[in-house]
Amino acid sequence: MSIQNNHSVLIVEDELLIAEHISRILRSAGFSNIHVAINADEAIAVIKDQKPNIVLTDIMLGSSKTGIDLGGLLQSEYKIPFIYITSHSDPEMLSKAKHTHPNAYLVKPFKKEDLLVAIELALFSAETITKPKESQSLFIKDGHAIAQIPHDDILYLEAEGNYTLLHANTGKRRLIRIAITDIHEQLPLEDFLRVHRSFVVNKKHITEYKSSMIHLKNIQLPVGRTYKDLLNDQFK
Repeated sequence: MSIQNNHSVLIVEDELLIAEHISRILRSAGFSNIHVAINADEAIAVIKDQKPNIVLTDIMLGSSKTGIDLGGLLQSEYKIPFIYITSHSDPEMLSKAKHTHPNAYLVKPFKKEDLLVAIELALFSAETITKPKESQSLFIKDGHAIAQIPHDDILYLEAEGNYTLLHANTGKRRLIRIAITDIHEQLPLEDFLRVHRSFVVNKKHITEYKSSMIHLKNIQLPVGRTYKDLLNDQFK
């Protein structure tokens, strides 16, 4: 799938130079329907009037409402895909942001390609989420195309820095240019369990669980101390 220029994009950014920089990237990629808001209240007014297909929002907006406040509304009320773009990457901020379930989280300065890939995946996911069969798959960028990976084919995910190594139950592996936390948020949490800071496993493929190890067929993975209580609850 390629980005369609008929998609409407809302940029929420209180630094106008940055907003214009993002607008130039989008225009160069074929977007023509671009709106800019400088705070959350103005963004909500644009959303109600223009109904954008996707929102790109900074987290710190210099007003009483943050981008995280806006993200919560986008997720719960407006059902619009959104991406956080921010210069803040501290763990506390990331923890607050991830609970609003953004489609992506980009830290400034970001590459043009990373922004466009994030937008493409967010739009593609939003357009397929209502289709029952396709909603049971993970969609990832693979070169110039979108790869569809059925959830049942995923054995486990392994963190590789800012990348993720997807291990299929066929034995094949695929390196994905997305952090493991971001991929985990795209998967059904009732089926995919975080067992370690470096591993997310498909619950359907677990064959044995002990206090410090989990078995997937003939594969053993360590269980992190902070994840033991969650796993104990799952296997009572």
